[in-house]
Amino acid sequence: MSLFALLFLSDLWASSSPGVEEHAASVTQVIFPLINFLIFFYLIKRFLLPMIKAHLRTRREEIVAALGEADESKRNAESMIRDYRARLSRMEEEAKKLREMFRAEGEREKAKLLREAEELAAKVRADADFLAEQELKLARQKVREEIARLAQAAAQKVIQDHLTPADQKRLVEEFLSGVGQQ
Repeated sequence: MSLFALLFLSDLWASSSPGVEEHAASVTQVIFPLINFLIFFYLIKRFLLPMIKAHLRTRREEIVAALGEADESKRNAESMIRDYRARLSRMEEEAKKLREMFRAEGEREKAKLLREAEELAAKVRADADFLAEQELKLARQKVREEIARLAQAAAQKVIQDHLTPADQKRLVEEFLSGVGQQ
């Protein structure tokens, strides 16, 4: 809107008040407000508009920078998401491999433990057989010694009961003659 149209509308508005007498506006009533308006318009254009423009420019630069940072952050987040998804898929594969590896290791360890248990059982059986054999030999030895002792006691009793002093003398002489010949 032009300045003159604005002034004309303001004059119409001012003149349409009811109960006011109609008279023509004087030059001072039009010129002074016009000069006042022009001074006000000049001051706004000279001082306020540059400040508003500078503020809006810096605000625009801040918004553009914030949008750039947000875009960069979004790209970083998307790359991190891709990286984490790739890691997650690799982790599932690695977990599967680890489960298989642990299962195989468990089977090997199981076989090893069974083999060692069988070897130990065989060794224990061999040791038990050896100990049983030794105990049997020892028992046989003790039985023989007991039989020999009992036979000796029985023979001694038989000899004492049936041996006479003449038989005893004859035995001593035979022993001495046998020792002397050797």
